[in-house]
Parts: sequence; structure tokens; C-alpha cells
Amino acid sequence: MKLMKKHIILGILLGSLIIQSFQCASPDFTGAKLAYNQKDYKKALVSLEKEVGKNPTNAEAWYLLADCHFRLNDFKKATENSLQASKHATKEPMKTKVADQLFFLWAEIYNKGTNSYNEFLGKGKSSDINEIVELLELAITLKPENSEPLAILSNVYEIKGDTAKAISSYERYVQQIKPSLEILKKNNFTIGMSREDVLRSLGKPVSTKAFMDNNGDSLIVDKIVMSGNEAYLSSVKKEGGKALIEGIRSNLPSSWLPQEKERFFAINIRPIVNLSYLYYGSKAFDKAVEMIEYSLSINPIDDELASLKIQIYDEQGKSDDVLKSLAISVEKNPNNKYFLEQYARVLARQKQYDMAIVNYEKALAIDPNFENAVFNIGACFVNKAVDIIDEENKKIDANSKYKPDETRYFPLLSKAADYFSQYRSNPVNKDNLGVLQQLSDIYLITRQNDKFKKMITDLEAAEPANLTNAAYYEYMGKVYAKQGMKEKADKSFQMADTLKKNQ
Repeated sequence: MKLMKKHIILGILLGSLIIQSFQCASPDFTGAKLAYNQKDYKKALVSLEKEVGKNPTNAEAWYLLADCHFRLNDFKKATENSLQASKHATKEPMKTKVADQLFFLWAEIYNKGTNSYNEFLGKGKSSDINEIVELLELAITLKPENSEPLAILSNVYEIKGDTAKAISSYERYVQQIKPSLEILKKNNFTIGMSREDVLRSLGKPVSTKAFMDNNGDSLIVDKIVMSGNEAYLSSVKKEGGKALIEGIRSNLPSSWLPQEKERFFAINIRPIVNLSYLYYGSKAFDKAVEMIEYSLSINPIDDELASLKIQIYDEQGKSDDVLKSLAISVEKNPNNKYFLEQYARVLARQKQYDMAIVNYEKALAIDPNFENAVFNIGACFVNKAVDIIDEENKKIDANSKYKPDETRYFPLLSKAADYFSQYRSNPVNKDNLGVLQQLSDIYLITRQNDKFKKMITDLEAAEPANLTNAAYYEYMGKVYAKQGMKEKADKSFQMADTLKKNQ
């Protein structure tokens, strides 16, 4: 009896399963699939809408409905229906099919939004942005974890001059990438850091995938485990160079396909920079500094933001605060040339030239070709010399028979000239007008006539790049006047006056 009873129960269950597996599809769904297979998407769409009205949990119907709308270029409804399909697709293989559809839709809509954005940039800010906004918002709705559409959307609002929407959108972007930023900050990683150094800290990757981009660079994505969670590290390796990290992501949705999780992801810092400037323009100084520090913590090479931070503190009368902050950063990171250079720059602004020079020298000991430090240490030596020259001139004013002590400032000017010459050794900086002027003045003051004449030749060669620069002609007028070249001096001064009037 017991054995027979078991057979009866199994028979009932098996019969139930058979009935469920071969349940007849509704006429609307059957007709919809037939029309869909015949590529009559409009007809299929009508039947599918009836089907989901009657059977709202039919994931396949929502999936097909989304595809019909996509093929008919209704991206909004395609998005809505694909999300509905995802909501109801709880079993395989439909679950994977819907996940694939969501990723496909996101990529297609995001690419269309990017193309519209590029066209917008070409037309100018007076053009309409409705299509761009709609496409990017749909992409955000489909995959809110992907930050790329938000970065573009924020920039569109900023270019259009809608500051409120730009700030709001940039803030959404920052919140979106915050988990990635926190991973970098927590582990003292920075953008551009060696992949090898990062993996040495995090451990051997579970898997690694590499592929080439359009520029021929190698894109590398490492799957690693951090605190029990999967994370994906993205790096770029240029030919002949080391692989440098560009981004990291963790806690990605479990519904994502492996190829989504392994997609190369670079953290875009520019939106944080733009938000910092918008906060600064809105006088929200504390928020601006918060964003600046966030960015500099993972991208310390951003000289633009470092300069803005110093400027904000200066405007608020808080120069000592930024000095203390940088002193702490230097203490914690004694081999970070960027922190050393920023610290030296603030010291120089406070006319603490000797301390500034010491820190610039430390930065240059780490990287002798660090251009910011090379230029700025030269400026430090000049400014220190200028202060001494002022002291000597005051002594002359007090006593006309006093002979200035050139040994106090000639060596300083000589060191400045060495650094400015090093800066010019890079072909990109060869015709930098500011450096040419500094060297010209130094050689004139120190009576190095041959070098001074060479600088005049170099300055004259720089004229084609300064045809609309009144300051260039004004300076050349002074140089010619000092040389007794009255005709050339007069022509240069006249050119400067003409340019000033036309500005």
C-alpha cells in the first residue's frame, strides 16, 4: 500500500507538470509571435499589448513588445517594456535574454545620445537639446549604475547655461561614482597608478581580460575580490609602457551579464572639475573645496583644481588653512611630487621663498623633468632676487653714493635662468612668451649681453604667434628702447596701442 501510494502522488505531480509545460498560449500571443517572426512589428505590437493587458506577468511578451518598439524607433516604450520584462523574468533562459536586451538597449540609446551630443557641440549652444536629454535620461533609466550618460547630460545643461540643472546633474554623477572613488581613497590608489602596484596591494586577480581599443592601446579588466565582493579594475597599457589604472567598480547588480561587468570603465574626473567651478561661481566655496579635495585625492596631478583650491582659500582669507592641509599631505606622502609642488606653490604665494625652494627641490629630486616644479622654482628664485633688488634700491634712495651689492641677487638670477632654460628645452615650451621675457630680463640685469641678444632674436621669432597680443609688442618696445633702437621701439609701441584700441 505504501509503495502504491507513492506512485499515485508522483503521478499527480508529473501530470501537473505536463499540463503546465504544454499550456496553450493565448490567441493574441500566438498571433503576435507569428507577426513578429514575419517582421510585421506593428501588427505584432497590437497583439502583444493585448497579451500583456491580460497576462501582465508574461515576461516573453514584454520582451517581444520592447523589441517591436525598438525596431519602430520608439525608444521610450522599448525601455519601459524591457524593464517590465526584467521584472517578470525570474527563470532561465528568459532571464538571460532580457538581461541581454537591457544591455543592448542601453548601448544603442547611449550611442545615439552621444552622437546627438557631438552634433550639438558642432552646432553651438543655441541648438535644441530635447532629443539629447530624452535619450540620455532613457539610458540612465535602463542602467542607472553606468555614469557615462550623466556626465554628458550634465555638460549639456552647463553649455546651455542652465546652471541649476547642471549642478543637480553633476551632483547625481558624483553620487553615482562615489563607490568607485571611495575604493580608490580607502586604498590610497590614484588614477594613473601602476596596475602592477595596485594588484600587489589587492592580490592576484580571479581573471583578466584584455582587448585593443581604436587607438591600438591595450585595455585590461581584472576581476578581483575585495572584502568578499567582486570588483573590476580597468587599466590602459600603451605600447612600450606600463599598464596604468583608469577606474574600478564593485557591487555591480547581480542581474548584469558577465560582459557588462567586464566592460572597460574609466572614471571621468572632468564632471567633478566642472562642478567645482560651478560651485565656485555660485559662491558655494565649501562645496567647491569638498569636490576639489575629492578629485585631488584620486587625481593629484590636476594642477587646474589645485590652483582653484588655493585661489578659493586666498579669497576667503584662509591661506594658512590650505598650507596646513598641504603640509599634512606632504607629511603623509613624502614621495608625492604633486603634493610637494602644491605645497611649495602656496609657500611661494606667502613669500616664504626659501621653504618653497626646498620643497620644489624635493619634487625635482623625484622627477627632474617635472615641468610645473621646474618653472615655478625658477619664478621663486626671480621673486627672491626682486625682493633683494628692492632692498638695494632703497639703500640707493637713502644714500646716492651706495653701490648695490650684486652678489646678493646675481646668483639667484643665474639659478632662475638655468631652470627657465631647462623649461625651454622642451620644444613645446620653446616659444613660451613668459619664459622668454624672464630670460631676457635676467640676461639684461646680469649684463650677459650675448645671451640677451640671442633672446631678442628668439623674441622676434615668436612674433607670428603673438600678432594680436598687445603685451608682446609693448614688451618688445621696451626691449628695443633699452637697446637704443628708437625706430623699432616706436613701431612696437604703436602696434601695441593699435591692438589695445581694437580689443
